[in-house]
Amino acid sequence: METAEHAPPHPSEVNRFPPSGEEDVIQELKQIPLFQRLSDAEIAQLQALAQRKQLTAGTNVFFQDDPSDSFYVVLSGSAKIYQTSEDGKERTLKVLHPGESFGELAMIEGLSRSASVQTLEAAEILMLTRKDFQAFCDRHPSVLWGLLQYLAEQLRHMNEDVLDMSFKDVPYRVLRMLSVLVERHGVAGPDGWTISMPLSVKDMASMLGSNQGVVSRLLDGYENDGLLKRDHNSWTVPDPKALTRALEFAGQ
Repeated sequence: METAEHAPPHPSEVNRFPPSGEEDVIQELKQIPLFQRLSDAEIAQLQALAQRKQLTAGTNVFFQDDPSDSFYVVLSGSAKIYQTSEDGKERTLKVLHPGESFGELAMIEGLSRSASVQTLEAAEILMLTRKDFQAFCDRHPSVLWGLLQYLAEQLRHMNEDVLDMSFKDVPYRVLRMLSVLVERHGVAGPDGWTISMPLSVKDMASMLGSNQGVVSRLLDGYENDGLLKRDHNSWTVPDPKALTRALEFAGQ
């Protein structure tokens, strides 16, 4: 298993933003929710401090209990945030999508990492060190307000998800997760909408806080009903409207 934070990355894996195409880089960063409130001039200064990393699937960006000296933004691909218990069991907390950041709280607090992050597929991430980000915020204090708003939004969405999941049974939670994945990662094709990221049954069960066998049997049933097609870790929903109807029925 690879790790991105434990060892210095290979020069080919880390690149400063090149001077050419700077306008394209600025427009790219403006699409990231955390940076949407910044001006072009502020983003230009920020991108000069940032590093980009190209990571292969299965690479650990950092591990639980590591020291925290930077935060990251997913530019492409996907990754999972997970925790490992004392007996070695893993619990997936969240799947990270392009535009989402991670590691901010530990970096701000100066505490060790509370969870690990591992890429689910080949991914490109943006890294900002605590030192550079703090210097940038010293020059642009309004950035901290933007960061606070962003973190508040993430916390509100997380609370909504927790409340929704807490009062529903496993069939509803599986269908809802499929619906969210299609909405965020669905790519239209001849057979329906394919979720453009690898996700194992184990990962899904871990995210749902359920037994892998239970989740697997439910997915088998949904596949028999025509709501889902599976090919290893690839997922296709032939008719999202049918999935929505099944979700509404399960939620009653």
